[in-house]
Amino acid sequence: MKITGIEIFSEDIPLKQPFVTSKRSISVIRDYVVRITTDGGICGYGASAPTPVITGDTVGSILYAVNEVYAPLLTGKELSEELLPLVQKALFHNSSPKAAVDIALYDLLAKEKGLPLYRYLGGENKAVHLETDATVSLGTPEVMVDEAKKHLSEGFTAIKVKLGGPKEMDAKRLGALAPLFGKDIKVRLDANQAWTVEDAVYVCNECDKLGLNIELIEQPVHYADLDGMVAVTKAVPYPILADECVFGPDEARRILAMGGCNLVNIKLMKCGGIYEALKIQKIAEEYGVSCMLGCMMEGPVSITAAAHFGAAVGIDCYDLDAPYLCKEYPIEAYTRYEGKNIYIPTEGTGLGITKIL
Repeated sequence: MKITGIEIFSEDIPLKQPFVTSKRSISVIRDYVVRITTDGGICGYGASAPTPVITGDTVGSILYAVNEVYAPLLTGKELSEELLPLVQKALFHNSSPKAAVDIALYDLLAKEKGLPLYRYLGGENKAVHLETDATVSLGTPEVMVDEAKKHLSEGFTAIKVKLGGPKEMDAKRLGALAPLFGKDIKVRLDANQAWTVEDAVYVCNECDKLGLNIELIEQPVHYADLDGMVAVTKAVPYPILADECVFGPDEARRILAMGGCNLVNIKLMKCGGIYEALKIQKIAEEYGVSCMLGCMMEGPVSITAAAHFGAAVGIDCYDLDAPYLCKEYPIEAYTRYEGKNIYIPTEGTGLGITKIL
């Protein structure tokens, strides 16, 4: 089966409310969907979202990568797994468009075999149920409390709280939220690189006083401050999750060898797709470290790919709440998102997408 063409189109997906971190604030997801067509009559879908403050990828760079690099590179080639490393080698960085093309190729490969993607990747032949957390955006204590109440009322049992300093304000935010979180609620803190080592220790001490059930703390210090990651990991009683300091397998091995984290966050937009995500997961496994499967603010095509990847390799910690945070759901697919629940049935092939709206 030969690839006959590659096209890319955008879709704007409005959020229920602005998504705010220490790095940015957005109210609409700009998603770019890639469609790869073949002479076998099937097509594969992938997608990416520009997140300049994290990946460096912009609208212009995504369009250029797909239209000017990948379309001429792949059109006319036979579909095979040998194309996957070719996608990674064709560009330096550009992890988001790499992910979009990588996902579309995996979608095609699984469809060619007549399998759902998670089965193609080695998952068991049974329906899968995953659970994601819900994110409370950075804001005033009052606004964050209102948002947390909404998530809890909809049945979420794991809440990610965005923080970003100053440390005293973060302590106030957590103090306001603490009465809402019983011992059965897993609390995940994400500073998005905004703290110093001292800030992280201070906030962790406050969490201890508040009696919060802290499951993990995500990327407390700047991504380049690996010594800071080591210091925080040694100094605080909670598991530290490496996010922005781990884009690919080499960075995963480096931070794990240094003892700079207890967990690794895999995001397809950050590592360049499933091909590289599989490598990161294997490296974490070598070090006896678990992974979280996270996401950027991106659309349901790439989130569905992430869910299939996680189901295949056995990841059990998920931060895939972007579809829940959206006002609308611009695809029809076998995979269903219902609040905290993600259901992947045995029906369907590839990503199981039946229609892009």
